[in-house]
Amino acid sequence: MDSPTEFSCGTQWDDDRRGEEPLLPELTLHGCGLRNLSLIVRGAQGAVYSAHDENGNRFAVKRLFTQRSDFGIRGVSEGALREATLLTLVRQEMEKLVHDTAFDVVRLQGVVEAPYKELCLILEYCSLDLSQVVVKSKRHTRSFPLVAEGPQVRCPVLSNMGVVRYLLRGILQILNNLHVNCRIIHRDVKLSNFLVRGDGSVRLSDFGSARLLHETVEEKEAAECVTSDPQDEDEVDCSDPFSHSCEGYTPAAQRTTLIYQAPECLLGERTYTTAVDVWAVGIVFAEILLQRHLFRSVNELTLISDIWRLLGTPSTKGEDPNIQGTNGVTFAAPTEPTVDVKFNDDIVSPEGRDLLKKMLEVDPKKRVTAADALRHPFLTSVDAQLSLKEAPALWREKVKECLEGGTQAVPMGAPFLALDDDEEEEEEEEDVDMNMATL
Repeated sequence: MDSPTEFSCGTQWDDDRRGEEPLLPELTLHGCGLRNLSLIVRGAQGAVYSAHDENGNRFAVKRLFTQRSDFGIRGVSEGALREATLLTLVRQEMEKLVHDTAFDVVRLQGVVEAPYKELCLILEYCSLDLSQVVVKSKRHTRSFPLVAEGPQVRCPVLSNMGVVRYLLRGILQILNNLHVNCRIIHRDVKLSNFLVRGDGSVRLSDFGSARLLHETVEEKEAAECVTSDPQDEDEVDCSDPFSHSCEGYTPAAQRTTLIYQAPECLLGERTYTTAVDVWAVGIVFAEILLQRHLFRSVNELTLISDIWRLLGTPSTKGEDPNIQGTNGVTFAAPTEPTVDVKFNDDIVSPEGRDLLKKMLEVDPKKRVTAADALRHPFLTSVDAQLSLKEAPALWREKVKECLEGGTQAVPMGAPFLALDDDEEEEEEEEDVDMNMATL
């Protein structure tokens, strides 16, 4: 497959039965040489198929259904166009960089026009997602244990600090390239959006919620001084201290899976920065350490409560001017942080715990950036470099073990496929995993 190109598809995917589950023979996507093998997952907004070309190379075809606009007209959704555009932009920017290809953004191979004016994204095929490798069980419990799980119930390979460092460093490199070189906020970083190929390489997927960063505040002010109408001066917000921000409010439920949302988003912040991605990577880091989800909150209120229980409630001596939405909030039951207990020395070294705290800093202005996190001693010390030497081989063995163990291969990350019917129903009610929302 060459660079992203538009094709037309003459096949009738659903045989004119759009309201039913399709009967899928082997179909060919005319114009791009792919043959459809099977439906992997289907949701209200899209479906993912496994396909191969004439040489036997496998691809994931992400079919995005048309959506009805506010005017009642069906067409390609804004999220679908955004994902195709940003993936193309990222690919162009990444090709200019010298970077570790073991950790990268999922490669867009092409864009295909399907029947009913639908859009299909042809993506590189990935056998697993990170949640399938890291999280041993997806059954939910309501408890929030303050004491970390013992090492006897944890995978020894994933408990190896070299492997943890290897994964975290690679994930941070992806985010740093997005933020600095591509100027993109992903806004839906989570364990299941990191896809894993058969060779152990990791790919960040699902850019349906991503946004381009605005220019720096200084550039923005200079441009507005030239182009803005004087009568609109009161509409210009020059108080934003972030050098990179994304304005234009999007409801939190549409931009980030609940348990990965940063506190500022939960508290009503309407201007978000790259700090929201760093918070989410901090959650992913914690999940890799624990080998289970850090939070199992069912709504925003319980999530913010769980965050305070882990990190401690903010000071009640005065309102925190750094976090939008805290004005007038009084925390009736102050709590002390439990992060040192939950992530004790049996789970992670003191240096790793320090980096985790910096990534899970409640104040987004004090939160470490991806670039600074990559320079943290946990990832750069002599011991860290020594532990990283054997990590790639150990990680590849772990991935091979998962594949041979019969773990379901899901190209676009769909952990709900492994759930029982009652669990899937519970998943939808709790809104813990919103993979389907961005198909």
